[in-house]
Amino acid sequence: MQSKPTRIIAVNPGWRHTGIAVFRESELDDWWVKSMRQKTVDQAHHDITAMISDIMDTNKSEVLAIKKLHPARSSKNLMEITKRLKNWAARKGLLVCEYSIKEIEAFLLSSGRLNKTHLMEEVAARYPILYSELEKGRRSKSYYLGRAFEAVALGMICLTKLEGKSKGRSIIN
Repeated sequence: MQSKPTRIIAVNPGWRHTGIAVFRESELDDWWVKSMRQKTVDQAHHDITAMISDIMDTNKSEVLAIKKLHPARSSKNLMEITKRLKNWAARKGLLVCEYSIKEIEAFLLSSGRLNKTHLMEEVAARYPILYSELEKGRRSKSYYLGRAFEAVALGMICLTKLEGKSKGRSIIN
């Protein structure tokens, strides 16, 4: 059996803001929100693949965890960017894992509904280094930072599922 991939880039794509989280082993190594100022799908695809390529080169990443977009809640352009990003990552040899907001919700909570603030609180509870970011988000009442928190949650799910696979359990993707 192959050993589990240990370096993950998690991406929560957005037309204006894209959340990124980088994991090494089971540790959250870095996280941020990248503001996107492109005008076309081609520019957006170029910008995000260049950014992820730089991260791959620096971190020797093996996995791309990406948010599965809801077709009714996402623009056609954002859906196209995400499709291109997944295809690009697969061509680069990355394992691509895709998770919906419902899967994030099920992963973080045993019951109840997850809103953006609750998601940020649950993620910060698991990675206390994010508490200062959580407080910034609360003060500003902006969900800009929520993009990064969702990216961290995607990486958390991916790590958990890959660890389950390496122990012989099945993985749902």
